[in-house]
Amino acid sequence: MSLDRIREIMSRYGRYDCFSIDYQRFRSDASKNRSYSSDSTIEYLHLCEKF
Repeated sequence: MSLDRIREIMSRYGRYDCFSIDYQRFRSDASKNRSYSSDSTIEYLHLCEKF
């Protein structure tokens, strides 16, 4: 689900805000059979203060 769609839905119920933090991705092994598309991952926190 896109961030715009989440914003649209949650804004119906109150004041909406979104925070994001970029983390370096943890790799449990270095297997050559796995292909990794990125070195980081993004964590999102969605905040909705009801009316």
